[in-house]
Formats: sequence, structure tokens, C-alpha cells
Amino acid sequence: MEKTFDSNKDYHSSSNISASGLKTIYSQSVSYFLNQKYNETEAMKFGTAVHTLILEGRNEFKKNYYFMPKLDLRKKANKEIRDQHLKIAKNKILLDSEVGRNLFTIVKNLEQDKLALYYCNGIVEQSHYGTFEGVKIRVRPDCHSDTWISDVKTCRDISLKSFRSEVRNRNYDLQATFYCDALGYDPRKFRFVAIRNQYPFDVAVYALNDDQIEAGRYKYLHALRLWKHYKDTGVALGIYSDNKNEDGSIVL
Repeated sequence: MEKTFDSNKDYHSSSNISASGLKTIYSQSVSYFLNQKYNETEAMKFGTAVHTLILEGRNEFKKNYYFMPKLDLRKKANKEIRDQHLKIAKNKILLDSEVGRNLFTIVKNLEQDKLALYYCNGIVEQSHYGTFEGVKIRVRPDCHSDTWISDVKTCRDISLKSFRSEVRNRNYDLQATFYCDALGYDPRKFRFVAIRNQYPFDVAVYALNDDQIEAGRYKYLHALRLWKHYKDTGVALGIYSDNKNEDGSIVL
């Protein structure tokens, strides 16, 4: 695999299929993946800010983000204050000042969790490009060392029961096993650093069980086969299943 520290923009502009693409193909279809429109939600924006702050550090965070104070814009003076802040911020991503307090609470909680902190210290955001199972792929782990890969996930509930459901429903098992198999890691060495995205912003570290590894591997291999079919034939399949009736209807 070719390794490089390219920008996030360059990484996402590559035509090589990624874990997020495979998750969409598995949960929806190749056709859906090719025609989807990206809409960043507030939760996604917050998650990206968390990634930047805890994995890339405060200096990098300050280069990309700017905290805007809450202002009553019905007052002319506050509009002028806002304009002054916008000039200082320039092209940075704007975040509410309250979001800033939440982010630094997360950092404080992380620093008190030695295990989570350990899995956030390694090689960060390194892109890998290559061919896997006859398909051109790209992989960009949040963080990794010579023996483990970690991924930071922000969500509303990081309790064991809830996060187990997140892994299944959001196909995090697909992502984890795909990363590990593509880069030559034991999936049992993959770690999720789960962070609650609301008060009290607590932290937990989770590993995959054997059933999740098996399920994740099945998912990404299935999605890879569908993507390879598209790349080989130019035919983007819609909803697909191996379990069909004679008339072609899909068995639920």
C-alpha cells in the first residue's frame, strides 16, 4: 500500500473506494452511492471538530476553527462586533462559543482516561492507497501504531448496549475489519474511542468481538463484490440480494 500524508480534500477526491463508500453500498446500493449528495449535519460537524482537536492538537485546531460569541443581532452594535469577528476568522470554520466549552471538556475527560489517551497517540490521518481483492481502495485510519488501529466515534450514547447497536447499525464493524484486513492488522487489535457528544461528554474504549469481526468481514466483502461488478461492467446495481424468488423479487 502506498502511504502519504495528503490533505483530507485530496483523499476524498480519489476515485478509489473507501470504507465509507463500502458502508453506503452495503446498506443501500451501488446506484445510491454514486448518486448520493453529501449533507453535513451539526453532529457530523461536531465530530469532525473533536477529531481535529484530540488527534491533531490545539495548534492545528486553531488554524481551522474559530469560536463565535453568542450575540443578539437585533442590536446594531452586536452586528458590528460580529463583523469584526468574521474579519478575524477569515475562512475558518465557525463554531459557537458554547461548543468550544464542550470540546475542551471532552479533552479534559480524555486526558483523565489513560487507555483512551493511549489509543489517540500514534500516526494520525495517514492515507493508504492500493489494490485489495482486485479493487482499488483507499484507507485513512484516524490513528494507528505498528500493532493497533483506532477510530474516534462521537455519539449520543456510549453505553455498552447502545454502542454495540451503533457498531451494527452504522456498519462500524465493516469499517474496522476492512481497515485491518487491507492494512494487515489483526481486527482484534482495533479500538473504538467512543465519546458522548453531550453532557457529561464521557469516554469509553471498545474492541470488536469475534462475531462482529465475522459480520464486518462479510459486509465489506459483499460490498466490494458489488463495486467490482460496477467497475468491470459499468452497471450500477440498485437494491441487491442473493436471496430472490423466481420472479426476481427480493426475500426480506
